[in-house]
Amino acid sequence: MALTFGTRLGPYEIVAPLGAGGMGEVYRARDTRLGREVAIKVLPPSARLDPTARERFRREALALSRLNHPNIEMVLDLGEENAVDYLVLEFVPGETLTTRLVRGRIPEREAAEIGAQVAEALVEAHDRGVLHRDLKPGNVMVTPQGRVKVLDFGLAKFSQALSDETLSMDLTQIGKATGTLAYMAPEQLLGQPLDTRTDLYALGVVLYEMMTTQRPFYGAITTALANEILHGSVTPPRTHEPDLSARAEAIMLRAIARQSEDRYQSAGEMAGELRRLAMGEDSATASTMAATPARRVTSIAVLPLENLSGDPSQEFFSDGMTEELISCLAQVRALRITSRHSVMRYKGQHRAVPEIARELNVDAIVEGSVRRAGDRVRITAQLIDAATERHLWARSYERDMKEVLALQGEVAAAIVDEIQVSVTPQEETRLRDNRTVNPAAYEAYLKGRYFIEQRTEQTLRVGLESLHEAIRLDPNLELAHVGVADAYNLMGFMTVLGPQDAFPHAKAAARRALELNPQSGEAYTSLAYPTLWFDWNLEESERLFRRGIDLNPRYSQAHLWFTNLLLATDRFDEAEAEAQTARILDPHSYIAIAFVGWNPYWQGRFEDAYRGLKMAADLIPNFGPVYYWTVLACSRCGRDAEARVAIARCFETLGRTPMVLGAVGMAHALAGRTDEARAILSEMEGLAQHRYVGRYYPAQVRVALGDLEDALTDLEAAIEEPVHWLAQIHLDPSLAALRGHPRFEALHAKARARGVR
Repeated sequence: MALTFGTRLGPYEIVAPLGAGGMGEVYRARDTRLGREVAIKVLPPSARLDPTARERFRREALALSRLNHPNIEMVLDLGEENAVDYLVLEFVPGETLTTRLVRGRIPEREAAEIGAQVAEALVEAHDRGVLHRDLKPGNVMVTPQGRVKVLDFGLAKFSQALSDETLSMDLTQIGKATGTLAYMAPEQLLGQPLDTRTDLYALGVVLYEMMTTQRPFYGAITTALANEILHGSVTPPRTHEPDLSARAEAIMLRAIARQSEDRYQSAGEMAGELRRLAMGEDSATASTMAATPARRVTSIAVLPLENLSGDPSQEFFSDGMTEELISCLAQVRALRITSRHSVMRYKGQHRAVPEIARELNVDAIVEGSVRRAGDRVRITAQLIDAATERHLWARSYERDMKEVLALQGEVAAAIVDEIQVSVTPQEETRLRDNRTVNPAAYEAYLKGRYFIEQRTEQTLRVGLESLHEAIRLDPNLELAHVGVADAYNLMGFMTVLGPQDAFPHAKAAARRALELNPQSGEAYTSLAYPTLWFDWNLEESERLFRRGIDLNPRYSQAHLWFTNLLLATDRFDEAEAEAQTARILDPHSYIAIAFVGWNPYWQGRFEDAYRGLKMAADLIPNFGPVYYWTVLACSRCGRDAEARVAIARCFETLGRTPMVLGAVGMAHALAGRTDEARAILSEMEGLAQHRYVGRYYPAQVRVALGDLEDALTDLEAAIEEPVHWLAQIHLDPSLAALRGHPRFEALHAKARARGVR
C-alpha cells in the first residue's frame, strides 16, 4: 500500500512524507474528524509481514502511551488499515538539533535550557519504567516557541525487562548506525544491563555537541569509535570553547563518565543542574534555590506600526517600516520572527496581546507607531510579554530620514539586547547599519514595495515605476534594485510583459544589487528566478538559489521559488519539503498555502491536486492563483461543475489575463464546449493586438481541442520567445497529448539542450 497524498488510514488523510528510519516511515497527515495536523508512523513495507516487527511496533505504542509530558511527543491513536499498522502522534513543528547544529554551536544558556527540558522528559519516561536508548540530536525537536519535544521512543523497552533482554552488539556490524553509536554509553556497547543512567550519558554527549559542535569521541571507522568510547579520554569541553563556564563543563563531564555510578544518578538531579545553569544562577547559591522554569523570549511578532502622520496616503510608509524592522530582526538566527504576511492581517485591529500571540505562536509582541514629519522619522515601540501582558521595554527613537536604516537597526538591536538573545558578530554588524540613504529615494522604494506586494497587473506597473524613481534618485540603493528585479520577475511570470521584456531586466537589477551587496540573499534569489525561467540554466539557477538560502535561510520567498526548479527537475519530494519550509517560515503566505495543489498537479495526480486546492481555497478564499490551479486540476479529472465555479472566481480575482484565458479555454475544450473554447482563442488574438499574449496559452487550448498541428506551430514559436512554462515541457499535463509526436520530441530536445531535462 503506497502512502501518497490523500491516502486514508482510518480517519487520517496523508498529506506529505516527513522522514523514514529503521523502525518506520513518518508522514504528516490530517485528522478529518477534528481538522488537525498529526504525524503518522507506519512500518516500512519490508517489515509489515514480519510478526516480530509488528509486535515491536505495538510495543513502541504501548511505551509511548504511558508517557504524558509537555516535552514528549504525544501518542494520539493506534490503528490498522489494510494490514498496515499505524501509530498517530502529535505533529511537532520546528527543527531537530541536527538541523540547528548545522548553523553552529548553541550558546551555553540556550543549550542548558534545551538540555533541561530533555532531562525533564526523561524524568517522566524513567518514572514510567521506559528508557529511550536512542537519544541523539535527530530525536530532539525544538518548536518555533522554544519548546523541546523528545521524539522516537522506538527503541524504548521497559526497564524491568532489561535484565532478561539486553542489547548485545557485534562491533563489526555497528557501522550501519554510526551516528547512533556516537551517543551510546559503554555498557550499551558491551551488552550489559542498562538503566536510566544510560540515557543520561547520551544526553551528556548531546550537550557536549550543542556547546562545542564537537563530540567527545571520534573514530574514522566504527570499531575505532567504539574503542574510543570504551577506552579513550575525553577532551575537556573548554579546550574547544574557552568561553564555556566551569559549571557547564563539569555537568557534561559528569554525565559522560565511563562508569555509570560516577554519572548523575537520576534525570531529576541532572535536570535541576541544567535548569540552574540556564537561569544563570550563581554557583554559590544555586544549591539553595528551587529550580523554576525561566521565561525566555525566542520568538517575536512585530505588529503593523501605526501611521501617526495624519495622512492616510502615508500608509505605505508605516507598512514599509514594519516590514524593514521585521527584516532587521530576522537577521538574528537565534530569534524566530513572524513574517510580514502573518502580521499584516492584524492591521487596524484592536485585539488582546495574548490572543494574537497564541495565534502566531510567539513569546512576545512588538507594537508601536511611526511618525514622519518633514525629514524626521520617529519610531515608538514597546515589547510586551505575551503570557503576562507585562511591558518589558518601551522606547522612542528619532532620526533624520537619511539615517532611516540606522534607525531600524537601532530599534532591532535594542529589542535583541533586552531579551538577551545570542547574536553573532556578523549579525551585530548587520544590525548596526550606518549607511545613509536619499530620503526621497527611500520613500519611493517603500511605495514601490507596497504596490508590488499586491500582485496585480496594475499594482505591479505602479510599483515598478516607483522603484525606478528610487534608483534614479539613489543609484546605490541596493534594496530598490532587488525590488525592481522582483517586480520584473513577477511581471514575466504573470505575463504582464513578454519574457524578453521582463526577465533580462530582472537579471540586470539583481546583478546590480549583488554588486552593491555581495551578501544579499534576496538578490541571489531574484537572480536565480530568471536564470531558471528565462535562461533555463538549471545548474546555475540551483547554485544561486542555494547561495541565497545559505545567506538568508529565513527568506520564505527563496524556499518557495526554489520549488519551481525542483519541480522542473522531477524532485517532487524535495519540492514539497521546500514548500513546507516556506510555509513554516511564513504560515500565512498565500502562495505557500496554494502550493499544496501544485506538486500533485505536475505529477499528474489531479484528484489529489483538487482536494489540496479545495482545502487551500477554504483558507484563502480571495486568492486568485488557487482558482487558476483549480481550473487546471478540475478540467483534467472531469470535475466540470467545480471547474466552472473556479472559472468564475478566476475572472473575479485575476481578470482576463492570457494565463487565465489559456486555462479557461482549455477547460471549455476538455468539457466539450468547443464554441466557448474557440471564442477564448479569438479573445486572445484580439488581446495580442495591444499587449503581450504569446503563443503558449493558445497552444494549450488547441491541444485540448485536438488541433495538434496548429498547437505544435504555436509551441515552436513559443520556445523562441522563450515562454517560461516550457522549462517544464516534459511535465506539463496540458501538452501530454503531443508526447511522442516527432515535432514535439524535437521541441523537447531543443528545450533540453538549453538546460531542461
